Amino acid sequence: MIIPVRAALFDLDGTLVDSEVHTDAAIRIVAERHGVPGFALPHTETRGRTWAHIADVMRAEAGLGAGRDALAHELLVYWTAIAADVTPVPGAPEALREAARCLKLAVVSSSPRAVIDSFLQKLGVADCVEHAARIGADAVRASKPDPDGFLQGARALKASPAECLVFEDSRAGLEAARAAGMRSMFVRCCAADIEGNSALATASMEDYRSLPPGFWARLAEGSLELDGQVYA
Repeated sequence: MIIPVRAALFDLDGTLVDSEVHTDAAIRIVAERHGVPGFALPHTETRGRTWAHIADVMRAEAGLGAGRDALAHELLVYWTAIAADVTPVPGAPEALREAARCLKLAVVSSSPRAVIDSFLQKLGVADCVEHAARIGADAVRASKPDPDGFLQGARALKASPAECLVFEDSRAGLEAARAAGMRSMFVRCCAADIEGNSALATASMEDYRSLPPGFWARLAEGSLELDGQVYA
């Protein structure tokens, strides 16, 4: 029996907005400011991770002398400035509006809550996601791949984990969804390690334009089998 989906939980960066390229730029520029030119991190250490986590890795691998909190703040400030006019993942605003007609929605991000609020406003979909269902890194006890953020989102929407479908682009996020006992959709268009991340997810899609007509309604009525589906 297919359990109907009552709630869709979306990551933000790389899932709703195409902002991950700015993450790499922020890391490179801030490291350069601290005397380490050409520095980069693998996607496993940046996608779905908090700025505090990234700052810790930068301090360990590049030998930066700045404190963790100060470095994380510097990264966030630079990233926020260059990502101000970020491009939506194709079809994301339209998909959220359609999904909101039949499902409850949450955004669970490793970015702070203020960033979630800002980008939802810029996408024109702020009315689709209740304030209580916007879970930022500043609200969780531990960041992805810990499941706390997704579990908080489910509680805010009064949905059980089995009734939730998570949309994610990162390994950390997909692992968090699995740890929370939720089904997941891997969003491939801005992602890295397509093969490895696809294996972690219930289903995968290129972007929101790839979803078939009636997708959200069929999720809600429990008539859509997601296991192994690839929407390209």
